[in-house]
Amino acid sequence: MLQNARKRRRDHNIEKIRQMINIAYYPGYRVYLQNQGFNINHPLNLTGNLDKWAALKQFLEERNISINTYDMYQDFKKIDIWLIEDAVPDRFKFLLKHCINPRSIIFMLMEPPVVNPWGWRYLKYYSCLFKAILTWNSELTQKHKKFFHYHFPQRFDRSKHSYYNSKRKRNLCVMVHSNKLSSVPGELYSFRRDIIRYFEKRGDSLLELYGYGWNDEKSSTPFFTNLYKGTTPDKKETFSEYYFTFCIDNSVVPGYITYDPLIAMSTGSVPIYLPMPDSLKYIPGNTFININDFSTLDELVLYLQDIINTNRYEEYRHNGWEFINSERYFPFTIEKFCEDIFKAISILTTTCFRF
Repeated sequence: MLQNARKRRRDHNIEKIRQMINIAYYPGYRVYLQNQGFNINHPLNLTGNLDKWAALKQFLEERNISINTYDMYQDFKKIDIWLIEDAVPDRFKFLLKHCINPRSIIFMLMEPPVVNPWGWRYLKYYSCLFKAILTWNSELTQKHKKFFHYHFPQRFDRSKHSYYNSKRKRNLCVMVHSNKLSSVPGELYSFRRDIIRYFEKRGDSLLELYGYGWNDEKSSTPFFTNLYKGTTPDKKETFSEYYFTFCIDNSVVPGYITYDPLIAMSTGSVPIYLPMPDSLKYIPGNTFININDFSTLDELVLYLQDIINTNRYEEYRHNGWEFINSERYFPFTIEKFCEDIFKAISILTTTCFRF
């Protein structure tokens, strides 16, 4: 009877904890406080980058777990788990100031070393404090159990596929990136600039550039080019208007696969991609044009010009769309993103979670 009573109390406590799980989300930017990071109608949700957070909120609420930005809690003692984007000094100062137990924290590593060198330089020192860390870095997740893998997810409106696919092309190539520079080894910002200068020298205007910070006298990294067309309110719409899209991430790191090649595939544009070391593990090689296959940009452009309006070009488009609609794309879905974060959360609580 005593054992049964203990079991009933334990079951009661587990159910009580299940109903009281509160997660505080510390977003990467202050503009997303006041729960704006979960707002799909936010003006900054131009490419659906907030869709995953809104979906995560609903996913967790269905499991009796509440997640809000940390400023929505008047009493931090009511917070059970902290989900914090990127390890940077200011966030550690915040944690120390409020005496937050590191065992209740999940750091989510989002930016690579070229953007957040401090966070990666000291990772081996501070990672021992935490029970779970989320990262896209496939090497870390294979070596250490406390590192949980996720991909940057991308959701598509499949009903728009025919619309995007049938759009008339404005030009051969497009690049949509912000003007940035970094002194960290391995950065690819300078490679983006090399591509722009190459097309400038050609003089045939086969590349058009969009993004923030170009042709701006006030920029901390000024860069002026006659290829610049301004900013775009809709990246998907812009991609669909060009035969090819340059998809140059800010660095080449295992597992770091961001949105651009996936967006290009979904909008009828063929990605020109500099793949990560293990990209082919996740993305079929017949869905994009690999820059590494060409000795020079001259060779690349000749190839691009040769295949437009041919069966070869249509094969790339068909393969990309087929991949997006296949089971192989599941790691890049918002559903998988929610599951990956949920697994990390489950490590920080004794509650028995189930999908």
